[in-house]
Amino acid sequence: MRFETIKASMYLVWKLKFAGLTIQQDGGDIILVELPTGGTASIHLIESPIEVYEIRSILNDNTRKGHYTLLMFWCDLLLPPEGHVVETYDWERVLLALYDRRIYAFEIAGNEVYIFAVHFEPEGAYYHIRYGPTLNMSDLNGVTAAGAPYLPGDWPVARFAAARPASEAGERFVPGVPEALQADYRLLELAADADANTVKLAYRRLARLYHPDVNPTADATATMQAINAAYERIMQQFEG
Repeated sequence: MRFETIKASMYLVWKLKFAGLTIQQDGGDIILVELPTGGTASIHLIESPIEVYEIRSILNDNTRKGHYTLLMFWCDLLLPPEGHVVETYDWERVLLALYDRRIYAFEIAGNEVYIFAVHFEPEGAYYHIRYGPTLNMSDLNGVTAAGAPYLPGDWPVARFAAARPASEAGERFVPGVPEALQADYRLLELAADADANTVKLAYRRLARLYHPDVNPTADATATMQAINAAYERIMQQFEG
């Protein structure tokens, strides 16, 4: 197992514990955790290409043991970049059916680790790729998925409660946040209980998407300025 995956695993275990979940087994790239909704989930961190038969084998093994299955992929190595329009491979089609048009990912950027969903939004015969916000571990739950290509039958999988699409974020009210900061929390895609570290992670994730040095679009500078201003206003709450 690569150092980056070990780092992501350690961070994921910390986030799960911070959310109040109990870790039954920490095997590095395989983590067994008790779900808030009952039952156990076997989380697999995948760092190399995978085939459909391997997904089937993991699902069969976990189902036999009575576990829900969550597969999480190293984004930079295995998943399409933000904003691209792509076709899908067989293994991706299986996962999109199991996880409601999402593939869960981890990404390492310097000293930071991000856990998020990669959304595959249909555009005719293709998919538009959108990276979701950092996931809240307390939203993890077990469901039964059916209709996956090449995998007939029902499969117990673990996935996170779906957030609203980014296109609707401007309409979302964040309970518990002062009215003056509502727009700032929406922009950084934060919940009311986000701590200072969560705010910093959200800011860095957005900066990696919208900073003019890496984003060539015409509105990147204005978007980054808005993100900077929102971040500063939110962080003032944690000062003093």
